[in-house]
Amino acid sequence: MDTHDLAPFLLQDIEFDPGHSLLLTDWSELVPVLQAAGREGNGYTWDGIARLLVAEHLPHAADQLEHDSESGMFAVYSSNRGALEALGILMRDLYRSPERLSALLSSVDPDSFDD
Repeated sequence: MDTHDLAPFLLQDIEFDPGHSLLLTDWSELVPVLQAAGREGNGYTWDGIARLLVAEHLPHAADQLEHDSESGMFAVYSSNRGALEALGILMRDLYRSPERLSALLSSVDPDSFDD
């Protein structure tokens, strides 16, 4: 898969274990949507979104993903590139639809996020 298909997310091979990463470092255009839903609008917010998507759509891959987000960066690592691609597609589609993102955030327990 061409990693440009996941924009604004970046899927890349890395030189250290576990071998692949899925990153997002700029979500400034969606901060109003995130904050309107009561979220901080940081990397931890995106990590919470990723965990929700994995639980709903990719539960079989949950134990293959290493979440390592920070306030200024969303990051997930894995040795399973396919699992990261699948998560990247889900994240990209949600990112590109602020309405769906807002609906998702308003439908979940606020305590399910650690942002």
